[in-house]
Amino acid sequence: MEKEKKQNTWGIIKRLFRIGMKFRSWFIITLIISIFLSVVSTYRPYLTMQVVDNDITKLQDKALMLKHIWWLVALVFAETLLNFALVFFSNYISQNVIRDIRERLYHKLIYFRTSFFDKTPIGQLVTRAVGDVETISTVYTDGFLMVFGDVLRIAFVLVMMFQTNIHLSYISLAILPLMLIITRFFQKRLKKAFGDERTLTATQNSFVQERLAGMPIIQVFNRQKSEFEKFDKINEDLRGALLKTVFIFSLFFPVVELISSLFIGLVLFYGGYITISAGVVIAFIQYISMLVRPLRQIADRFNNIQRGIVGAERVLGLMDENLAMPNSGTVSKEHFQGEIEFRDVRFSYDDKQEVLKGISFKVNPGENVAIVGATGAGKSTIISLITRLYDINSGSILIDGVDVKDYELYNLRSHIGVVLQDVFLFHGSVFENLAFGDESVTMEKIKRVAEDIEVNDFIESLPGGYNYVVSERGSSISLGQRQLLSFLRAYLSDPKILILDEATSSIDQESEKLIQKATEKITKNRTSIIIAHRLSTIEKADKIIVMDGGKIVEEGRHQDLLAKGGYYSTLYQAQVLPNLEENKAL
Repeated sequence: MEKEKKQNTWGIIKRLFRIGMKFRSWFIITLIISIFLSVVSTYRPYLTMQVVDNDITKLQDKALMLKHIWWLVALVFAETLLNFALVFFSNYISQNVIRDIRERLYHKLIYFRTSFFDKTPIGQLVTRAVGDVETISTVYTDGFLMVFGDVLRIAFVLVMMFQTNIHLSYISLAILPLMLIITRFFQKRLKKAFGDERTLTATQNSFVQERLAGMPIIQVFNRQKSEFEKFDKINEDLRGALLKTVFIFSLFFPVVELISSLFIGLVLFYGGYITISAGVVIAFIQYISMLVRPLRQIADRFNNIQRGIVGAERVLGLMDENLAMPNSGTVSKEHFQGEIEFRDVRFSYDDKQEVLKGISFKVNPGENVAIVGATGAGKSTIISLITRLYDINSGSILIDGVDVKDYELYNLRSHIGVVLQDVFLFHGSVFENLAFGDESVTMEKIKRVAEDIEVNDFIESLPGGYNYVVSERGSSISLGQRQLLSFLRAYLSDPKILILDEATSSIDQESEKLIQKATEKITKNRTSIIIAHRLSTIEKADKIIVMDGGKIVEEGRHQDLLAKGGYYSTLYQAQVLPNLEENKAL
């Protein structure tokens, strides 16, 4: 198991390195800076030794001493500039890579199947797309380039140490295996701590996102206390995970400093015992600090890299998922006739309970068909199957005699307009929501189409008209107004097939009249399927399909179905007749 994890970690590091190679030239520049920085920083203690032993102690040549001191100042200044350049360029590479990963992840997500979003909490996806991606940046800012620079510096320090004094070098060299053992010990514990931290962060984000979205329900049912207690438990667990990582870090650095101090003490003791020059001792004290600092930094960087790898595992794992709807179809049409046919279609969301149980029906081009039935009968599922948000388990769905799977997916959807019961509007202006990224849709076209279906007056009455900024999910306007905007958005694409999902449910009578007018306009001369909640709105439909328990139980025109006295007639009498009697009484 440990071997598999190791291979997985190295595989992730290699992938991140390959992604970074997109900015190869910046990598090379940063590597060159690392080399120069290693040379400059490791030469400084050697020059200090020369100044102490020759210039200060022996006072051979004051001019030469001044020259060496100026060289020291120049080296410090050069080291400062090189450190700045190294940090800046490594972060520059990091931010460019992170931007690239964000784009690739989001591009992947927007093509995932709808079933994936049904099962995955949005908060977790936000954590992956924002938080986890951000942690990957540490692999570059504290990763490849910095570790390379640290290793290079250690190598140069060792070379300079052996050139200065072999005996003290062997004493100092003993610090390396000890540091490696300590680093490995802490690294194992940090990896688990980081994994727990990221998991709990995702859980907390998911919890908060869901509760904020459902806050009205929490308040109406007075569940503030119980929901706060749940949050407090998650928050407490997250605090524990974060404190665990802090504890490990807090323990690691003092241990490293202790080891460094012990070895400096050994150098001082040995230097005094065998009478080594003051310059050599000073140089070795600096070299030990320069040896321990990169070792400590490497350990620290590996801890940060570990955090980045944990985030990368989650992000790259998501990017590796092949969850896009298959788009192997080759049929692409400029115009649809609008004929729809279901042949013995069976479908289930979870491969356990069938939602549609072998339904068959046909909608002719230009026909207006209504689908009715109780909640859970499978009406809305039909919309998702026609637009291929889901694929059926068996049977076939044909449009103009061609199986929907044989159509190029985006060509298929471009000919279908959908108005859902739960209208989703994005934060932005009315114009932006209507155009929806389609550059061919101009303000003039929107106004012309809005006037055609008689919704222009309503839009112009909003503060700012078409520039009125709608809040998230459209909560700043009424449900009826949101429905009218969704009608207009669907109509702008001029679809040959139009599907309306319970578009007049849960709205006031005035809005319903406007929507009825809009419905008559946009369904004219195009195939229309209306998922009906109010039966009074579909009496003029060319055909009514009645569903119950995932099956079609009746099919025909309004008057014919009433005459049968079957399921539809029972629904109609239960819903419409009481309303008619109530209106008469008023």
